[in-house]
Amino acid sequence: MSGVAGRLPVLSDSRWAHLLMLALPFAVIIVGCHGLSHSFNAFQAGDEGTHYQIVQMAVHQWPRPLLGSYGAWEGPLVYWLLATLALPFGGSLVAVRLVVTAFSWGTCAITYVLFRDRLHARPPDALALALLLAISPFFFGQSFHVLTDNPTWFFVVLALERLFAYVQRPAMARLAAFAACLAAATLMRQVTLWLLAPGLVALLSVPVPRRRRLTGLGLLVLGIVPLVALLLYWGGPLPPGAAAATSLAVVHRTRNLLLSLGVVGTYGVLMLPAAELAGWWRRAHDHPAWLATLALPAVATAGLLAAGVFDSVSSFLALISRVNCPQLAGVSLLWWVLVPLGAAVTAALVVTRLSDVRSRLLVSALLGLLLSAMANQRWFERYVDFPILLAFAGLAVVAGVPLGRADRLRWLVAGLIAIALFLWIA
Repeated sequence: MSGVAGRLPVLSDSRWAHLLMLALPFAVIIVGCHGLSHSFNAFQAGDEGTHYQIVQMAVHQWPRPLLGSYGAWEGPLVYWLLATLALPFGGSLVAVRLVVTAFSWGTCAITYVLFRDRLHARPPDALALALLLAISPFFFGQSFHVLTDNPTWFFVVLALERLFAYVQRPAMARLAAFAACLAAATLMRQVTLWLLAPGLVALLSVPVPRRRRLTGLGLLVLGIVPLVALLLYWGGPLPPGAAAATSLAVVHRTRNLLLSLGVVGTYGVLMLPAAELAGWWRRAHDHPAWLATLALPAVATAGLLAAGVFDSVSSFLALISRVNCPQLAGVSLLWWVLVPLGAAVTAALVVTRLSDVRSRLLVSALLGLLLSAMANQRWFERYVDFPILLAFAGLAVVAGVPLGRADRLRWLVAGLIAIALFLWIA
């Protein structure tokens, strides 16, 4: 008995044990869906049929990639990759679901490595945060129904892991790996070009000779060349067969930004350390300039809400779209809270977190992601939900303040909310 007890601390920090635990949510779904031969209702469930049809088209002309004339917004690499990996198993829907499941687990595994090895989180904290990402509603639902999203997040997380590795030790091979993942991610979803923001920040933040910095800049340029070539081939940001956007007006792009800020507000409250939030509150009470830093962005976004930028909004965020909440100026009161809160949190992070290089990368990724939301021709929260949660999980790890029981309790509450939303929707 004493021998087992002596091994428990080792097991609690065991990398392989933690990686196996990260597979549990996906294993439960595989068993519950009879080997993924059955499906369940989740966010954007109807998209699976559309994307699987395109995968079948890619299978039929494999190994040539399907470069256009398909009715979706995603880039061609995701369909080619799914077709290639599912081809040995006949290219069936079950095979594609299993491939996406493997990508989903791989995304969480790399996230765990990012938190533990690159951001130096305690192993239990790295596991808890990676599990929270695994069961987050849009990521978990997308694992089996949207098909195209989680393979994209795999390359996004791998890109960030390589970028933080480069900051730890500036080897050109690590930056080249980041550029390769940048190219892959942008060929799967064009708006992941926001990865270029933390890439440039990392390149400028690491003290290296000018010649190596220029070489690094060349690698980043090479990383976006495939996307540029694809956009030139398409003659625009979408494949020729994709439906055109209903409107490109600035008001709709502003709405996309505000909706994304609402997601920032949600995860800011759930994820940032309580000690950090308390420090902001004390500074706002004692220093008028700091109060203005938080209040001005919040007031500005509230003004946009009052100006009717939202118009009629259908949100995929279950908390907003399914809760019957009073409205003000035609907008749910929940948005009136979350959007100004997200603007204030973003401003506070810019002011307080840029001195540390790891936080600087995460904040620049968050800012780039918000700008990419404005580039979207329509808004789908699943485009921003997972990377925003990833950014705040990383910011919690490198906060520079101790993580207390209250923080881990809020993470637990966030996980329970995620499971409840999944069961509610499913």
